[in-house]
Amino acid sequence: MVAGPIPAGRTNYCMNRIKNYIGQLRLYSLADLILLLVAIRADRLEFIGAIILHIAFLAYLENKHSHPYRARVPRWISYILAIIGVLVYGKIEGIIYLLFGFLYVKKTRKLGFVSPALRGLQNLFIVAGVIGYHSVVTYIVGGLFLIRNLAGDFRDMAKDKKEGMRTFPVIIGVNNNFKYIHIILMIFTSAVWWYLSSTSISWLILIIIIEISTYNLTPR
Repeated sequence: MVAGPIPAGRTNYCMNRIKNYIGQLRLYSLADLILLLVAIRADRLEFIGAIILHIAFLAYLENKHSHPYRARVPRWISYILAIIGVLVYGKIEGIIYLLFGFLYVKKTRKLGFVSPALRGLQNLFIVAGVIGYHSVVTYIVGGLFLIRNLAGDFRDMAKDKKEGMRTFPVIIGVNNNFKYIHIILMIFTSAVWWYLSSTSISWLILIIIIEISTYNLTPR
């Protein structure tokens, strides 16, 4: 028996779901992380491990938050990726990264106002695992991620308030969204990573193109 054509409605549903999952990967953030890892000269295992840990964190975040406008991510995916990421990265900082990621996910409860600091610490430790704690770059990265995540909270203020999140802008009573502040700061941090990396300007141009073109793929 020859199977009939797939109904158009189901095809559209599958395509929209795939697009939703791709959006949840936050390709703009992944591109920025890749440039950062190049800048700190991560070796092959550190590079791959850090990326897997990042995706594991995103998968856990999406599963726990369960936003109605995002497709559900099975929790077991985050667990498997976390184990693989820790083993490949091969440093205690990989486990610390996941610990701060777990605390960050609690931003819907009492830890929302410190969530930018938690993201800063996450990335501080993942960088420290590569270049150590003696380098000023480690702390620059942590500080810039803190500021960038705080900008994301200002971007999402209205949505976060509606969803009951206790982020810093919600607590202090900010009433306006700052739509472009996060992407602007992301481009700035990518420029910093590029400057530290001594790579061709074409790298930075490519990263910025990826960030701008994929930023709105993430359902918000």
